[in-house]
Amino acid sequence: MKKIIALSLVCFTLAIADENTEKENPFVTHTELGYVSTSGNTDTKSGSLDFMGKKSWGKHSVQLDVDYIYGEQDGIENNNKLDTKLNYDYSFTERFGFNYLVGYKDDKFSGFDYQFYTGPGVKYTALKGEVHNLSFQSNILYSLDQESDKFYSDAALTVETPYPFVPVKGPFKDPASGQSSDYSAFFIQGDYSWQFTEATKFVQMLSYRVDMGDADVYFINSKTGVESKISDIFSMGISYKVDYVNEAPAGNVNTDKTFMVSLIMDY
Repeated sequence: MKKIIALSLVCFTLAIADENTEKENPFVTHTELGYVSTSGNTDTKSGSLDFMGKKSWGKHSVQLDVDYIYGEQDGIENNNKLDTKLNYDYSFTERFGFNYLVGYKDDKFSGFDYQFYTGPGVKYTALKGEVHNLSFQSNILYSLDQESDKFYSDAALTVETPYPFVPVKGPFKDPASGQSSDYSAFFIQGDYSWQFTEATKFVQMLSYRVDMGDADVYFINSKTGVESKISDIFSMGISYKVDYVNEAPAGNVNTDKTFMVSLIMDY
């Protein structure tokens, strides 16, 4: 939980520090926080932070997205996922611009130690208004996927000891574990929002990243949500996220799904 608290403090500090920014180019933040704690027959803790910070000046803009989830049961970690994206945009026109993307993902229960990707692209705003907003970006990326080592408790390598390797790491390690692969990739993402009442908004994000040399290696991410304002700054939100890996590392499933209820702050 320390990571969530630290990331939350950083996000709120950034928002407060920029309050003197010129009104026409504000520093805009969107923060979603969720937390669950139980004790008694079950002892669980879980928390989430979904943060977006964007700064614009002239034709330039920089946007940072941070998505972090942590959970533990009976003192043992069972969820630890960090997904970050940094986008730089330069607008040629009101609808079309240059984009540069840097992404990093660290999910200790996915079979990957980390995934990194970066590269140039373009961004197109198809709709921009008070009710509907729709934008697309596509990039050509350099991608690096580093798989996690896998430990086993038997010489036949049939009983895997999963992260966090409790109670102890198995004495045997798969020789094929911990492989890394780098490749050129194509990335496309669409973002849509629909303000269907004065206080309620529907949001949808969908992204697709694929190895340009092997179409079977691809990743799909989706977020579907509804946000309802309860004050000028605060909202309540529900969201459903899907994280799909077509060729998951051995011993891991292809799809992670997350349902969240969050308190949202827009500043």
